[in-house]
Amino acid sequence: MATLDHSVSGNFFAVPPSTPQAGITWGVEVAKGIDRLKIGFYVVFENKSSKVSDLNELFEILDSAKIDAKLCHDVTPITLDKNGEDRFVFNVHSSGRHGGYAYHISRGDLHIFFSRRKDMNTPNVLVDIGSLSCWNPGFDTVLQTVHDLIEDYGGHVVKNTISEVHLCADFIGQDIETLPLENYQYWITRANKFSAYHDRRKLEGVTLSQDIGRLGLSDSPEDYFESEEKPNETGVRIGKGDIMLRVYDKVLELKHDASKQIVFASVWGKESYNETAVTRVEFQLRRPVLKQMHIHSLEDLREKASGIWKYLTQEWTRFSAKPVDRENRHQDRAVMHPWWQNVQTVNWSENLYTVFRRKKVPTKNIEHLLDLIAGCTISLGTILECKTDDLESVISTGQAYLASRLRSLHKQQKRGTNVSEFIHRMRSRHRDIWCVPLAMAA
Repeated sequence: MATLDHSVSGNFFAVPPSTPQAGITWGVEVAKGIDRLKIGFYVVFENKSSKVSDLNELFEILDSAKIDAKLCHDVTPITLDKNGEDRFVFNVHSSGRHGGYAYHISRGDLHIFFSRRKDMNTPNVLVDIGSLSCWNPGFDTVLQTVHDLIEDYGGHVVKNTISEVHLCADFIGQDIETLPLENYQYWITRANKFSAYHDRRKLEGVTLSQDIGRLGLSDSPEDYFESEEKPNETGVRIGKGDIMLRVYDKVLELKHDASKQIVFASVWGKESYNETAVTRVEFQLRRPVLKQMHIHSLEDLREKASGIWKYLTQEWTRFSAKPVDRENRHQDRAVMHPWWQNVQTVNWSENLYTVFRRKKVPTKNIEHLLDLIAGCTISLGTILECKTDDLESVISTGQAYLASRLRSLHKQQKRGTNVSEFIHRMRSRHRDIWCVPLAMAA
């Protein structure tokens, strides 16, 4: 295993606690956390089947639900909870994923994949926790739910391994357009790819990534990325996205994602998501880079998060106050931008935490849905040649057509099931809109 070369990078993974965020200037507040987590579990499942079978009871249930999903050409809502709790209610998909994962269940932006293999060479349970669930109710709550589900069906988690994590910090009150981010001359970085992107004329963000060269973590050959193309037509290079930085206007991003607006308004302590400017700094790390950092498990990530952030913001990339004099090799003398100094001092030393909100937050925005309903109703009134100033006629027409369609769905049996199309859709939407519930999170 590669060892750290302190002369190259310093011992970033055994550092004292970083400076607390109390010293941040300009009235900028910081919300930090994990924005996405992909983790694999090595699980030993006991055979708890009620039948004479090699399958665990959980796999028998998922087998049946998967067949139902194929028959109805849709996800199948299923309850896996033996105690009547709402935590283990999921949608079962008609297919799994590559790598031998036959079963795929989901709820909101949480996706879980199961494999029936019994060897311990690779994880047999994969968990992908999206942004919404990472922040609310929090990745810890989600992982506890997954762990409890596995235990309920006779599973024992032997170990875990992280395949991807996104560490981020939101600078609340920081306007991205006051920073010269799109000028590469201000950046000192190991990244070999740089791009800036705009929403019309407004800077939306910048991306830096590395797929060739040294990480600077050790003198091992494994520390070096080769720029080789995969043997296919995509031309995607090995290592692309294994280590990546995105700095972007979070408010502008949320403008196009109504499902997250309520959550992040709550995270930032604001009434509305667009109440103030927010600039996000987000690092994406995948397995090849995590291995070089000796981050193999969630426990490693918790212990070394502060060192990871220090390496990423002080060694892998830096943002200077003035354009860097590269010709005379004065990069080491460059003075860091005051804002980047604040980025470097984000405090991860008190272990990872999740933003936990007691309020139940849906993944859909009611105002956005009402706008869609209103727009469809007006279009319907126009098609039916209602007068342009006849509001009551448009309302009554819309109500009548909506009621008629819902009643029709209620009478129509969903193919491959014993319930109506209406009930099937309601159950499926419930799993999509409500992430892992908060009831058992305390």
